[in-house]
Amino acid sequence: MVDLAAMVTSTLESERRSFNAVLMLANSVRKVKTVAEILPKDLKLNVLSSQTRVVEALHDAEIDASLLEESLTSQGLGVLNHVHDLVLQAIGEGNLTSGERLLVVLAEPLDGVIVVDTSNLNSNRFAALAQDYSIDLEILTKMMQLARQIGSRGREGHAVGALFALGALPALRKHTTALVLNPFKGHAAEKRSILDEANHETLAEFAWLDGAILFNREGIASDAGRYIQVPAGITPKPGEGGRHLAARAISQLVDGIAVCVSSSGTITVYANGRNRYRVKLN
Repeated sequence: MVDLAAMVTSTLESERRSFNAVLMLANSVRKVKTVAEILPKDLKLNVLSSQTRVVEALHDAEIDASLLEESLTSQGLGVLNHVHDLVLQAIGEGNLTSGERLLVVLAEPLDGVIVVDTSNLNSNRFAALAQDYSIDLEILTKMMQLARQIGSRGREGHAVGALFALGALPALRKHTTALVLNPFKGHAAEKRSILDEANHETLAEFAWLDGAILFNREGIASDAGRYIQVPAGITPKPGEGGRHLAARAISQLVDGIAVCVSSSGTITVYANGRNRYRVKLN
């Protein structure tokens, strides 16, 4: 049986550089408390769990904890990709900065420790994308969060896909046509912002419509159910489906970014017609 506390202690003692924070993924209150007891008092611990009872018990113990929508138990090794996205999200929200070192403690679905140097993550790639296309990094990370929610949860037990296009709206609309009446028309901007997680459920509902959701550079959804007009010169690559082709095309036609969620659980970010980032959820 793995002695998780001993692994954490050994890592803290053997690493020459100090850590800025500890992130723990766990569905066991006992394991969290065991690790918390051996951590230096000045090292902040944040726990992510997919069980409400665990989060509530940790709050009672005055340990910072948050609830994950996705089940930790069912992820297997896919939890490693999940950690990567969570760190990117934390950077986008300003809770971590590039260059900080994070000790990740896994207690579910497997036991182990990972040392994460944020300067070596794809966050640099995200930051470069944000800078190149004049988009706030937090908008990209929130869009990835929504994409992850859709890709991992599906709808009514069935896997689904989605497509987001982000950029200058006149250019996006020029290369797309409406498949349905625009459900966002007439609604306040704050109700359509991807930055507010309270809007994610609504955005997810409209993401399941055929076509794409269009966002401006501030992360405000403007249109849903838009069909992307793929020019004859842009042809499918081997094994590429229609949604990925559309995402690649719009990112090439418009000075912007497209995020494609496939029904197989893969999220791909396109810019300038190229795949710039990909993560497999399962």
